Amino acid sequence: MTGQRVKVRELDERVTGNIKFGDGSTISIKGKGKIAFQCKNGEEMTLKEVYYIPDLCNDIINIGQLYETRNKVILDGDYSWVHEASGKLLMKVKRTENRLYKISLEESKATCLLTKPEEDTWLWHARLGHVNFQALELMSRDKMAYGIPTMVQPMKKCEGCLMIK
Repeated sequence: MTGQRVKVRELDERVTGNIKFGDGSTISIKGKGKIAFQCKNGEEMTLKEVYYIPDLCNDIINIGQLYETRNKVILDGDYSWVHEASGKLLMKVKRTENRLYKISLEESKATCLLTKPEEDTWLWHARLGHVNFQALELMSRDKMAYGIPTMVQPMKKCEGCLMIK
C-alpha cells in the first residue's frame, strides 16, 4: 500500500474499497497498480497488486498480499526474506528494535529505449513488413515509391525473417 501516486504504475482506479487498521480506523482505497524498484544489484523488480491510498502516510507491505501474489515469505531470526514464485529473492529485510521489518526501496525510473537501424535498407525492410531485399532494390532502382532511398542488399540475413521461416 502506498499514499504516493507517483510511485504507482498502471493504476486501475476502478479498484476501490476500505482498509481497516487494528485501532478500528479505516481509509479508502483509490486504485491498484504496480511499483517498480531498483535492487542493490541494479536489477529492476516489481511489486504487483499495490493499493493506492492517498491518506496513507507510510508505505506498507502486507505479508498476506505477498502470499496472494504467489510470493514466499520466510521469517527467521532477525530477518525476513521475500522470494518470487520462481524462487528469486525479491527482498531481505532486517527486523528493527520495535519488531517491524522496515525497508527503503529505491524507486525505479521509467525509461524509454530507442533503436535505429544503421542502414536505410534495414529500416525500409522493417517498415514494409520484412519484404525481401530484391524487392526493395527493385522499388528503389525503378523509383516505384516516393521517398525510398537507394537500396543495397545487405550481406547478413534478417534474424526476424530467419526465425519466422
